[in-house]
Amino acid sequence: MQNTVAPYLCCKDAPSALEFYKKAFDAIETLRWPDPTGRISHAEFKIGEAGIMLADEHPEIGFLSPQTLGGSPVLLVLTIPDVDAFFARAVSGGAKAIKPVADQPYGRRSGQLQDPFGHRWDVGSPIESSHS
Repeated sequence: MQNTVAPYLCCKDAPSALEFYKKAFDAIETLRWPDPTGRISHAEFKIGEAGIMLADEHPEIGFLSPQTLGGSPVLLVLTIPDVDAFFARAVSGGAKAIKPVADQPYGRRSGQLQDPFGHRWDVGSPIESSHS
């Protein structure tokens, strides 16, 4: 058995969040479970091999979005094959560039984004080493 962890995002408008992630992050929705009122109780999507879950706010159990809380202390780190193309598509799709894409001294080319729902993302790709 392997240990795993998956982010579970809370969004004020989960249906719009799912559409944003599909358009801007090239995500694939794999599950959507609305409750009888239409609120999304649980949904899942993938960005490449990364599995992410999300739901609408559920204040009755203290499940609140970054928009309600005034921000989030969590930075989601996503590794993708082509950070430059991903970053450009995300910004054109509505994400806010926080830190532009640049080569980092620790062997990663990355930048930071904030999505329209208040979640912050560090997106990056490994820099190919010329030392093999």
